[in-house]
Parts: sequence; structure tokens; C-alpha cells
Amino acid sequence: MRAATGVGRTGAAAVKRREAARASVGRAGAAALKRRESARASADRTGVTISPQLHAASARTNAPAQALSTASSPLSRRAAAPTAPRPLGRTAALRRALLDWYRRERRDLPWRHDRDPYRVWLSEILCQQTRAEVAAVAFERFVLAFPDLDALARADEDAVLSLWSGLGYYSRARCLLRAAQSLRAAGHHNVPDDSTRLRALPGVGPYTAAAILSIAFGHPLAAVDGNVIRVVSRLARLDRPDARGEPHATLAQELLDPAHAGDWNQAMMELGARICTPRAPRCPACPIATACQARTAGNPLDHPPPKPRRAREIVGVEITVTTDPAGRLLLERGAFPLLRHLWLPPARLRSGDLSSYDFKHHILHRELRVTLRSQHTASRPHRAPRVGQASVIERRFFEPTALGRIGRSSLLAKALHHAALATHPEQG
Repeated sequence: MRAATGVGRTGAAAVKRREAARASVGRAGAAALKRRESARASADRTGVTISPQLHAASARTNAPAQALSTASSPLSRRAAAPTAPRPLGRTAALRRALLDWYRRERRDLPWRHDRDPYRVWLSEILCQQTRAEVAAVAFERFVLAFPDLDALARADEDAVLSLWSGLGYYSRARCLLRAAQSLRAAGHHNVPDDSTRLRALPGVGPYTAAAILSIAFGHPLAAVDGNVIRVVSRLARLDRPDARGEPHATLAQELLDPAHAGDWNQAMMELGARICTPRAPRCPACPIATACQARTAGNPLDHPPPKPRRAREIVGVEITVTTDPAGRLLLERGAFPLLRHLWLPPARLRSGDLSSYDFKHHILHRELRVTLRSQHTASRPHRAPRVGQASVIERRFFEPTALGRIGRSSLLAKALHHAALATHPEQG
């Protein structure tokens, strides 16, 4: 009897659990239905359906974004990607509108004349932190000097840096040369169609690899740079991306036209550079404005929220312009901590009162307040070991006509200009 009673109680408990499970399923189904209806309503208003998963991911991205170089891409996040959003409503129409605009309105940039992998790679490195119009001029002179990978791999670092002069971020040029040498040593005569090999190259991160593979080889990979992040942020009213670049990377990949991946990536970048700009978006001229949720809400400038600006750092610098009796200029490389790989007149950091100076020069967030000294010398330059390192500080006299053939910062040009003004003041 006790056994029978126990079975009865157990059966009743099982029935109770099944009923609770059915009720839970019913509540979950109702919630799912409500989410689907909300998503459909969003699609009706904007033409783009943003999935509940994507909205949830967006709500979690309230921390300031990390550097874009750490943002994820389809090349690096296959194993860790979140659940992808459902397909976007009217995506085909959005793709068609943007590609039609791009093919009609795109700028005539020299690297768009073909899809040679070397030229695509070079253009992507040049365009990092440099406006396309400025990069186009540098691109033309660079391919004239180094028309292919083999020519670049054989180049001297000074020759490469001299062509990079004025563009800033000189580590890009040194990484470019090392990457070319690495590829040539491995037997490649052009940039390979190999994501693993590309990602191993110095200076090539997820964005650059995706751009090369999509534009040169047609791989269906979204290239997510700052312009693309801004465009998708406004399309879906997203916050800043998290450290993995999400949810922006997922949405960018979903929007990508896999049949025209290279043109699509360039169209997104072109849209961000010319129409969907950071501070003055030209919404009436946007080919996909009807799909933009930020425009519909009237607040495109709020997406993505601006990154906190790095505080300006004021640095005192003293530069000594030194010439020998023949009029040659003494330059050194390896001593000045902010530009170690470029030739400069002897320069040192200075402290104390920085309110008096000859000119200003900016390097990233640093404002250099430069004072000048001039002197003549008959002494010979020398090489001195750099403290704690095996490399050396180089000092050499250069003929003025040789300055165009060495790696030099615009700081050198400014110093010589102001020194000439001080030596030969204008006559009133």
C-alpha cells in the first residue's frame, strides 16, 4: 500500500511538471511571437529587420570601444561569433541601391583601375589614417618606384620611407617593406589568396585582410573599418562596438553582397567617407536613407556615440640645425624618441617653461613646441651605441639635394624653413 501511494504521488508530481513545462513553452512562444511582430514593425518602418539577438547584443555594448585594430572580422571570429541576426528585410533592394550609387558616383582613385592584389594591398595600407585624395598622390609615386612586390622587397628602407614622407604613421611603411620581404622569401611574387598567410604579415589585421581578399579575389568577407562601423551604427541605431567589433561586424557581414563583395566593401567605405560622415551626414544624398533607423529617428549624429578624445600632451623639443663648412646638414636617426626611424637634426626633449617656442608640430595627440638653435661645425659625425640596445644612433652630413632620397618627417622641413627665416629675415 505504501508503495502504491508513493507511485501515485510520483505520478502526480510528473503530471504537475509536464503542465508547468507546457505553460513555460506557451509563455516562451508568446514572447517569441511578440519579438517577431516587433521586428516586422521595424522592417515596415525602415526596410531593415534587426533581429532581437542583435538588439540584445547592442544593449550590452555601452563601454567605450577598443582600438579598431582589435575589432573582429569573419577571418578571426568564426568560432566565437554570436548567434547571427535573422536575414534583413529588403536586403536585396538595399544592396542594389548602394551598388548602383557606387558604380555611378565613385571617385576615380588609381587603385580602382584594376584588382591587382599588390596594388590593392598598397592602397589599403596607404589609406589607413590618410585621406584617400592624399593617399592617391602617394600611391602614384610609390608604384612608379616599386611597381610590384619583387621591386618593393628589394628596396632600401630609406627609399621606402622617403616616398612615405609627409604621410605620418611611418610604421606602416616599415611594416609594408617587411611584409614584402617575407612574402618574397617564401617564394611569392604577389600578395597571395591565403587568409592565414595574409594575417601573419606585419601590418595586416582583420580589416586589411578582408579588404584584400574581397577586392582582389572576391571572397565574401565584410571589411569593417571606421566608415563601415559608422554606417551600420546608423542603419540599426547601434551603440559603439565592443572589443570584438560586435554587433557591428555581424550586421556588416549580413549586409554584404556575396556576389560583388569587393565593390560592396568599397561602396560602404565610400558612403562613410563622402555621405555618412561623422559630423555632417548628407542624408538627403544617401542612396539607402530609407533603410536608416537613425535618420528615421532624427538622431544620426548619436550613432555611434563619439569616442572619448585623448587628452592633448604638450611636449617641449629643442632642435639644433647644424651645418659644416661645405653647407652640408647634420642629421641623426635613432635618437629622438618620437621619430626614431627618421632622419632629423639633433633633437632633444626639454622641460620647464614651454610658453616660448619657434613653431608647433603635432604627432598624434602630442603638441610639440619646438625651439631652434643654429650652429656650424667642422667635426666629423660619429656612431654611438644606443643605451640598452644593440642598434646605434646614426649621424651623417647630407648634401641638401640628398634630402629627397631619405626617410624624413615633415618636422625636418618645418625646422629648416623656420631656421632659414631666422637666418635670412624678410626685408620689409
